[in-house]
Amino acid sequence: MNRTTINRIAISAFFILLVYILYALPFADWLSSGVGWVQLHPIAGTTVYMIGVVIATVLFVPGSVSMMIAGFLFGWLPGTVCAAIGITAGAQGAFLVGRKFARQSVERRVADNPRLHAIEKGLREEAFVIVMLTRLSLIIPFNVLNYAYGITSVRSGVHFVGTAVGMLPAVILYVYLGTLARDLGQILS
Repeated sequence: MNRTTINRIAISAFFILLVYILYALPFADWLSSGVGWVQLHPIAGTTVYMIGVVIATVLFVPGSVSMMIAGFLFGWLPGTVCAAIGITAGAQGAFLVGRKFARQSVERRVADNPRLHAIEKGLREEAFVIVMLTRLSLIIPFNVLNYAYGITSVRSGVHFVGTAVGMLPAVILYVYLGTLARDLGQILS
C-alpha cells in the first residue's frame, strides 16, 4: 500500500471514530445541563456554541439541529446571528478539510474525464451563483456540499460568501423553529 492510501484510511478511521463518539456519548444530557450555564454566561455561551457548531458541522452533524439550538438558547434575532456565523464557519471548515485531503486526487481524475472537466469549468465561471443556489436547495445535504465544494475549483472566499448568503433563509427558518421548542429534548428528538 502506498502512503496516500494509508493516509486516507487513517483519516477515514479517525473521522468514523469521532462520529461514533459523537453519537455514542450522552451529548443530549450534556446539552440540557449546559442551557442554564449559557443563560448565565451569554458571551462565553455564545462562543462555546459557535465553536461547537463549527466542530459539529465538520463532523457531519446535521446543521438543522445546530440552528434550532441557537433559537432555543438565544432567541430569534441573536440566535440567527450566532447560527449564521457558526454554520458558515463550520461549512468553511469542512470545505477546507475537503480541499486539504482530497483536492489533488480529484484534479487528477478531472484531467481525464470530459464531463467532470465541464463541471469544473462551470464552477470556475459561475461559482458564487452555483454555491448560493445549492445552499438554498434542500435536496442536496448541507454537509455533503461542504466537502464537495472543497474538492472542486471553487475559491475559498467565493464559497464562504455564497454559503453565508445561500444559508440565510434556512438559518432564519430553523432558528425560528428552535424558539418554538419548549425544551431541548424536542429539538434533539
